[in-house]
Amino acid sequence: MAKYKYKLRQVQENRAQSKFAKKDLGQNFLNDPILRDRIIDLAGDIKGKEILEVGPGLGFLTEEILKRGANLTAVELDERSVEILNKKFAGFSNFNLIQGSILDQDLDKLFAQKKYSVIANIPYNITAPILRKFFAETKNKPEMAILMVQKEVAEKISRKKAGKNKVIKGRSILSISVEVFADVENCFVVNREMFSPAPRVDSAIILLKSREKSLVSPDLEKDFFTIVRAGFAEKRKKLSNHLGKFFGCNSSDLLGKVDGDKRAEVLEIDDWLEITKNFQKISPFAKASADRSRDFRKFKMINDK
Repeated sequence: MAKYKYKLRQVQENRAQSKFAKKDLGQNFLNDPILRDRIIDLAGDIKGKEILEVGPGLGFLTEEILKRGANLTAVELDERSVEILNKKFAGFSNFNLIQGSILDQDLDKLFAQKKYSVIANIPYNITAPILRKFFAETKNKPEMAILMVQKEVAEKISRKKAGKNKVIKGRSILSISVEVFADVENCFVVNREMFSPAPRVDSAIILLKSREKSLVSPDLEKDFFTIVRAGFAEKRKKLSNHLGKFFGCNSSDLLGKVDGDKRAEVLEIDDWLEITKNFQKISPFAKASADRSRDFRKFKMINDK
């Protein structure tokens, strides 16, 4: 009887969540407590630690994080959710709720000189900007980020399928950008039926740990990403056929030891570094780095098409 009542309550909660969810905000609410605990367990012992949650929604992850004793800062855009969360967790002194978009938050100010981690079921429609904010735009990067993303995106970022050693062929600006700043692990797949309402695709949990030292030195970083964006602007073409055209020089001078018959999606970080160093040697281009980067605004850090 108790088991029946639990299932009935879960069905009722799922229906309520489906009605509450806003499609334009990318809301899909996790509804399985075993899966919730498995996600949080990846962070280890979080008692007394600073945790950031993005888009807490109705507080399913939030409640367990608070019960485990973390100092939780949650950022929620939906005014309806903010009202519910404030009432639901009013008795928790370790809960700080901020209304607004995570993309508008100054994380360096919010976690000034504090170590923190991220645990979040992030909106899929802003996965790329969120990753960019955490690992490329923020100086005080999270020690770790445990994120729910689309399964396909998880595979592109990690270049591996969850729980397997099979390498995914083809890189993207996304996978390169994340790899520069973090180690990535594709932990496990989450079936779409674990959400209310169910999304059209399966999801996956990824674990990102910030590197102590970026793979690209600060003096190369701006030019590195300028080169990567240029390479992926025509990613189906051989680099020798298009890269030099963006900068008014011979592709061979830029490529150096890198095979010009290769396409952008097969290059490794070291290849891009080789091209970047050659780029900086070619005068007068290296003297106008800031101006050059403006030409690539339409090629965002994440461009997987």
